[in-house]
Amino acid sequence: MFSDKSGSGLSVFDYVESLASKDITKNIINTSNTPNLLATKRLIIVKNLISNGLIDEQKKILEFLKKKKNLSQDSDGVIIFWEGTAPKKNNALYKFFISKESGIKSQNFEKLVGVKLEAWVLKIIKEINLEAKISKLALARLIAYCGEDIFLLYNEIQKLIAYADNEMISEKNVDLLVKANLNNNIFCLVDAIGANDKKQALKLFHEHLQKGDDPFYLMSMFFYQFRNMLKIADLYEKGMRAEYDIARMTKLHPFVVKKTIAQMRNFSFEKLKKIYKKLGEIDRAVKTGKIEIKLALDKFVVEL
Repeated sequence: MFSDKSGSGLSVFDYVESLASKDITKNIINTSNTPNLLATKRLIIVKNLISNGLIDEQKKILEFLKKKKNLSQDSDGVIIFWEGTAPKKNNALYKFFISKESGIKSQNFEKLVGVKLEAWVLKIIKEINLEAKISKLALARLIAYCGEDIFLLYNEIQKLIAYADNEMISEKNVDLLVKANLNNNIFCLVDAIGANDKKQALKLFHEHLQKGDDPFYLMSMFFYQFRNMLKIADLYEKGMRAEYDIARMTKLHPFVVKKTIAQMRNFSFEKLKKIYKKLGEIDRAVKTGKIEIKLALDKFVVEL
């Protein structure tokens, strides 16, 4: 459970992280029923209740929601139920969420892949600059390098548009800016972290800041690389070793797979999971104003 003690009114409950679903269910109901004296608005986020919560706990939440009939009209209190995987259609709580009688708004956020992801990239390019354009091969290469990381793609698109200066964005442009970025920036930083060379890691990190790199962009690169390492480490745990097969399964470019595998010698699967969880905590703390992002990333590098 996360509750912002600064009085912002934000509370986050995750049934994956909690060891006792009974406690988390009780806390959700109590938090919803208790007025917040420090904030006029309240946002409660409940994660993975259907996928990880016990059936009895789901029933308690369902009973609570049915009794709280004015919940959908409450402009001062919002509860978001988020699931990382599609729930079973016969689940009672899910059926209630999507029913018209509940008054609850539901939406399925599909992960953008393939043609949909390409269409999104083209749309973003036109939104940034109507005159900008990209070749089909460059578009494919950009997505191959960045994967399905929307934040990373958006940042790379901005750089490419500025560099191309209303000319067609080419494969050469993508190789120059995007591949070089992946190779020289994040890989060197992660290598230094993996080698426990904190002095070098901090030096590289601060060099990026001095060059004017956005710290939020750097954090997204940390997310991108450690997420890739987790994907590949998971396949390694299951016995997969061939780079081609890993690239096909993860939908990562073979170049990214090759470089990432080389880095994995410094990280156990358990350590990677802890690092990724830590990044999630930093992201949450930064977005809720609990810590300044540059300080948070400094601590991230030092404490690993």
